[in-house]
Amino acid sequence: MALCQPELHAILLVVSTLSQFSQDKWETMEAHLRLLETTIWQRAMILFTHGDKLGHLPIETHIKSQGRMLQWLLERCGNRYHVMSSQDTASGRQVQVMVQKIEKMVEANMRPTEMQQRMYTLLREELRRNTERGWQGGREDADMAVMHDGIPKQVWLASRTTVLPRGFLAEPPAMRAGLGLILLGRRRSGKSLAGNLILDREAFHMGTKTVQCAVANGNMSRWTMTVVDTPGWSMFGMAQPEQVKLEIGLSPSLCPPGSKMAFILAIPVDSFKERDRRAVEKYVSVLGDGVWRSTVVLFTYGGELRGRSIEQYIEKTGEPLHWVLDRCGYRHLVFNQYTTDKTEVIQLLEIVEQMYG
Repeated sequence: MALCQPELHAILLVVSTLSQFSQDKWETMEAHLRLLETTIWQRAMILFTHGDKLGHLPIETHIKSQGRMLQWLLERCGNRYHVMSSQDTASGRQVQVMVQKIEKMVEANMRPTEMQQRMYTLLREELRRNTERGWQGGREDADMAVMHDGIPKQVWLASRTTVLPRGFLAEPPAMRAGLGLILLGRRRSGKSLAGNLILDREAFHMGTKTVQCAVANGNMSRWTMTVVDTPGWSMFGMAQPEQVKLEIGLSPSLCPPGSKMAFILAIPVDSFKERDRRAVEKYVSVLGDGVWRSTVVLFTYGGELRGRSIEQYIEKTGEPLHWVLDRCGYRHLVFNQYTTDKTEVIQLLEIVEQMYG
C-alpha cells in the first residue's frame, strides 16, 4: 500500500481460468485482502489469466460453470473483470483495454457525491409515486443488473414492503459476506454516534438533522461493512413522517447485493413509554413483517446507566420495552458513548453474524 503513491486506484484480483475457484481459495484471498485495511470492493477488478486456454468458450460461460462462489466475487467487484491471454502477441492490446477499464472505474469512483445523491433522489421520487398509487402490499422489482462502472442499478421498490437485494438469500454456505447495517431510531437516539463508533471514524454528522439516508463503508477485523444512517422519527412534529418512512423504505437498497443485512434499532437508555413503542412499531413496520427477524436493539448512551445493569433498566422500563425486545428475540447490546474500546462493536457484529447461522 505504501508503494502506491499518491494513492491506490485499483486492486486486481488475479484468478486463473485453469482451476476451480473454490471455497478454500476464496477464504485464502479474503485473509490477504483483510491486510489491506482499506475500502476494497469499489476499487476491485477480477483479472482472469490464461484466457487463451478457454479456446472458443466465452468467459461468461466459464464463469457460470464455476458456480456461485466466483459469481458472488464478481458481484462484490461490481461485475468488473478483464481476461488476459498468455500469448505474447496479444499482450499489448490486452493491457491497453485493461487500463481503459481501470480508468473508467477510477472515474466512477471520483464522481461527486452530489451525482450519487441525484441517483438516490430519483429512487426516492419513484418510491413516492408508487406509494401515492396505493399499491397494496405488493412487491415490484426493477430487475436490472449492476453497471460495470460500479454504480448499483439493482433496486427493489415497493409501497409497504421492501425486497432485499438479489443474492441476499443465495449466499453460499459458510461464506462470510459483507455486512449491511441499517440504523433506525427516533431523533437524537444516538444513531449517528453509533455509526461512527462502528466505523471508527466521523462518517456521519452529529448534531445536525438527518433528512436523507447517508451511507458509509468500512472494514474491521474480518468484516467489510456498509452502514446506512436513516432519518430519525419524531413524536413532536420535528420530522416529516411520510419523508421519514420513505427514507426508511429505501434504506435496504443502499446496501450492496449479497450483504448480510441487519437493522440496528437505537434506543437511548432514558425513558421508553407506550408512545415510544407505538412510534417504533409505526416506522419499523415500513420494512415489512419479517424485519424483526433481522433486528438488534442497540441501547445507546450506555454511560448513563451509572452502575445499573441493562437488565435492571429493562425491568424498570416495563412492558413497552419488553414488547420491542420480544419482537427481535431479545437480541440487544449496550454502546457506551464514553469508551473507545472496540469490544462492543465486535460483539454487535458477531450478533449479526449469528442471526445467519
